[in-house]
Amino acid sequence: MAGNRFRAYTLVFVQMACIIAVLATGPLIAENRFPLMGEIAGIMLGIWALIAMGRRNMNVTPLIREGAQLVTRGPYAFIRHPMYASVLITLWSLIADQCSLPRLATGLVLTGDLLIKSF
Repeated sequence: MAGNRFRAYTLVFVQMACIIAVLATGPLIAENRFPLMGEIAGIMLGIWALIAMGRRNMNVTPLIREGAQLVTRGPYAFIRHPMYASVLITLWSLIADQCSLPRLATGLVLTGDLLIKSF
């Protein structure tokens, strides 16, 4: 069990480090039209997912909380991990808007991290 917790928190640490790295190396709001539309879509998906999930089920780690219930409404009816999708859509939009090698590498690490978290 301790190994699972360490793995979960390591994945969350990597995720947060990647998010901070992307946000710290470029504008917070995309400057070009299509990346901006992607960023807005990603944020809206995240808000919708948070509302559908409710406070009781919220958890940043991939560990299942005691008493959590399976959510099948809202975006969860269509997407298995809408919060992860939201993060990826938002950050890849920002990366596409102001692309650089470090941001691209960070996006790839984040994508891999979220893929691992989802299984």
